[in-house]
Amino acid sequence: MSVPVTLDNYLNYDITNVNYDYYSYFFGLYSLGNTVISKYGKLPVLETEEQKENWNSTLEELSNRIKDTVASKYMYPHGEVMSCGVNSRGYFVILFKYGNVDGPLMNEIYALINDSAKEMGVQDIPVEFGYGTYWEKIYLEGINRWYWSGENTENLSESDINTLEGDMEHRPTMPLNKTIAAYGKIPLLKDPNEIYLWQGKLYTITDRIQEKITPYVEKGQIITYEARIRLEIVINDTLSSEEKDTIIREVYPVIDEEARKQNITNVPIVFTTSEEDSMKEPNNSNNSDSESDTEDKPSKNNSTPGFRLLGSLTCLYGGWKLRKK
Repeated sequence: MSVPVTLDNYLNYDITNVNYDYYSYFFGLYSLGNTVISKYGKLPVLETEEQKENWNSTLEELSNRIKDTVASKYMYPHGEVMSCGVNSRGYFVILFKYGNVDGPLMNEIYALINDSAKEMGVQDIPVEFGYGTYWEKIYLEGINRWYWSGENTENLSESDINTLEGDMEHRPTMPLNKTIAAYGKIPLLKDPNEIYLWQGKLYTITDRIQEKITPYVEKGQIITYEARIRLEIVINDTLSSEEKDTIIREVYPVIDEEARKQNITNVPIVFTTSEEDSMKEPNNSNNSDSESDTEDKPSKNNSTPGFRLLGSLTCLYGGWKLRKK
């Protein structure tokens, strides 16, 4: 039996899969929801903000030390690694594309990371391995089309391979809104087709809760609510913390009830804040290339964006990148 839950059920729930603020990335792709495979090593004791900042700096230095080896041997388009970063608990993070990842491969990569860490005086470096959900295209001149990062590279030219290599070495753009609460679980989405299907289910939920959420919008309490990889509710940042908490506790059960009608339990929801007068329609790109800059490229898919209930369709931030090379 599917039993509705209260918000309090999630107070001790592992929400790292939904809360994007939990992860940051040194290079590779931005992930929209991670699925942990395995953890190695031992976390250090990090009790103060200074200790956390120093540890994050250590991990970033470590990433710089191993970047060339990872990029040339283990990272896409040469291997299975898609992202390298850190999470809020202090784990060094390696994310793979879904596929041929086994114990020996993780052991080999961990040995590389651990050996470099030992050279820095760090023993038993903590590393989290996982699958990520990626949503990024790049235009490749050699094949004259937009190319999903993660696609098979068997028939690509050396020039296009080099383009992919350069793309993977960048630090991904992070979301700007501040997360105040996140609940539920994003499923493991293996490819763009699964992302499309999942988005469609979430859009159905936002469509059916419109009548109950509209009063919050009319009062200026909720700025937008959207269906992307997770359901995203932006609350006006000018409200008091008590008002924000009340809205979350009222809105969450409404969404959970409708999600369960769609056979979705642990529906992923994030509540963020943004000042009402600063809300603007998102750009369709996360870098300097505007949408108009890419219109002359053939085979561009304009049906990819996520859904926004209160206005026009918008794109998935963080993962939906259109890059020209």
